[in-house]
Amino acid sequence: MKSLSKFALLSCIVAGGLCVAATPATAQDKKVTSKKTAPKESTSGSSNATKDEAGFKKLPSGLAYKIIKHGNGTRKPAVTDHIEMYIHVHVPVPGGDSVIFDSRKMFSSTKPVSFAISAPKFKGDPIEGFMLMVAGDSAVFTLPIDSMKKAGNQLLPWMTSDMHVEYDVEMVSVKTDAEDKKDNEEKAAKQIVIDEKLLQEYFTSHGIKPLKTASGLYYTLANPGTGEKIKAGQKAGVNYTGKFLDGKPFDSNTDSAFHHVQPFDVEVGKGRVIKGWDEGLQLLKKGAKATFYIPSNLAYGPTERNPIPANSILVFDIEVTDVQAAPLSPAEQATADDKILQDYFTKNKIKATKTASGMYYTISQKGLGATAAAGKKLTMNYTGKTLDGKIFDSNTDPSFNHVQPFTFLLGQGQVIKGWDEGIQLLQLGSRATLYIPSALAYGPAGMGGGIPPNAILMFDVEVLGIDKP
Repeated sequence: MKSLSKFALLSCIVAGGLCVAATPATAQDKKVTSKKTAPKESTSGSSNATKDEAGFKKLPSGLAYKIIKHGNGTRKPAVTDHIEMYIHVHVPVPGGDSVIFDSRKMFSSTKPVSFAISAPKFKGDPIEGFMLMVAGDSAVFTLPIDSMKKAGNQLLPWMTSDMHVEYDVEMVSVKTDAEDKKDNEEKAAKQIVIDEKLLQEYFTSHGIKPLKTASGLYYTLANPGTGEKIKAGQKAGVNYTGKFLDGKPFDSNTDSAFHHVQPFDVEVGKGRVIKGWDEGLQLLKKGAKATFYIPSNLAYGPTERNPIPANSILVFDIEVTDVQAAPLSPAEQATADDKILQDYFTKNKIKATKTASGMYYTISQKGLGATAAAGKKLTMNYTGKTLDGKIFDSNTDPSFNHVQPFTFLLGQGQVIKGWDEGIQLLQLGSRATLYIPSALAYGPAGMGGGIPPNAILMFDVEVLGIDKP
């Protein structure tokens, strides 16, 4: 269930030197809206490029290039276009080469890598060179390591400023975003038919009669579990083993051979896992044991995820070990906190004053003189408790090892929001209790040392000093 480092490496290689933001088309989060045309392929002596003894032309940005073979393509790629190419990236060093990336060897298939053209990120970005090519072209691009360093690219430890990176590339295709989308849709439709045939043959040969969902996911239940079905937003604890149709396992959190024997927690329906899991888990209950038969379009599709080849049908044996409630929205949490506080006040016969933000306070001793204000330096004594009365911190209790006045600048975010608001209601010498809902304290993260997530906090406070900073 993990993404692969080779794809992260590819996204760093295909543009901007060794580590940039360009990503394969299958993982694009957003598209560039501006259209940028390719730099003009210049000739020797033109104002756009120079030519050295080795036959390389050089763009004004410093990128040197040489077209090794001219193809039959008619269009050069522009920003937002999708290209397919073979890429070999290496650094010539004394005695040989240091290969950084080779698409023909890194991926199990012989398919070219595919990605969308983004705007060049710096002067000499290899993307500038890719934008000079047409389908069928082969070319070499060189970029000094020093140029990459100046552009802020992260270098490998052994690289020195006198070296250069060389890109040997072969352009396979150039498509507009719309053409690429249409092509992918047609391929996906054909793959669905192929997957369905393979699954039906598998079920027949193994005597399996699975249930099928509208999306094409198949599943069987060995144990239905108890309670309600998992809902989107809930967190499920899962044990799993993933296999191919031939029975070969590729990942598991119960088999020590895969080196991560520990429960796998997933927030369901949030895109944290493949589509087949997000859908399948919502068919299950706590304690359920099931097998998912996931066609490739609901798994990793045409993208290779080592050791998972492109267009692989995946089989997962699943056990749901735990189901936790979905986290409340901020508005829902605020409502829940307020109800808990109201119940607490009723039970303990407390008459507290509520502020617009939702915190409450009581004053047991009204102070005299100046009122605390934002920007002032406050000196305080305090004891912090959870609603069950358990003390989690205090500067007056020796057991917490810091018996000394607490000073801070009020209204500067140096303390939790409930303090920054509540202390401004007090005067010098005041003693009060602040009842702070979780959103004005440590929220869903909680805080180590006895403050759980979404905890309502009580603070008994005393204002000892109010001074200018």
